Amino acid sequence: MKQIRFLQLGWAAFLALAAVMVGVGFQTPTEKIGVADINRLMVDSDFGKSLQAQLDKMRAARQDLLSFIDSNRVITMDQAYQLRDLSLKPSLTKEEQAQLDSLKAAIVAASKKWTELATKPNMTPEERTLVQDYADRAQKMAQTGNRWVQDFSNDLADWAAKQKADGNQRARGAIQDVAKAQGYTMVYDSVFAPYGANDLTDAALAAMNAKK
Repeated sequence: MKQIRFLQLGWAAFLALAAVMVGVGFQTPTEKIGVADINRLMVDSDFGKSLQAQLDKMRAARQDLLSFIDSNRVITMDQAYQLRDLSLKPSLTKEEQAQLDSLKAAIVAASKKWTELATKPNMTPEERTLVQDYADRAQKMAQTGNRWVQDFSNDLADWAAKQKADGNQRARGAIQDVAKAQGYTMVYDSVFAPYGANDLTDAALAAMNAKK
């Protein structure tokens, strides 16, 4: 089963370039221009680090699920969806964790049984029927797993896009607060002015972290 290469990307890989400039909203007799690294604010802020941690956890849960079903394909569709629902929950109760452990144990046992029967020289008719059932399950699970790869990639991309929009707004708000406090009339994203003086990034980072 193919792996989710998309899920290997970190939070920063989801960030698009911010707009060219951040307007402060007032004029002063003398124009005062600064720069700020919006991408750094979104990645290095407490907010950005929290999002990275969430993304890592979501990614790991999906990769672990795919690895498990790839190693144990003898899964009924009912088991598959129960496994998916429980494995991807942000947190489990003790009862849910026990249910997940029991479900995995049953799947692993069926997988071992299939391996044993596949090497048995003389199977009974019932065993042959069971082996065919296992093979049918494995084929369906392979198709389901490949579909889940795309589903998971899409889900995380949508989640990241929403968080990026929120992070961008927070970063801009922090820059505007610092710019107003220090009398700047315009602040450019440093990606467009890499050698610009008056870098407000550190001050904006502190301001962004101060807003919980």
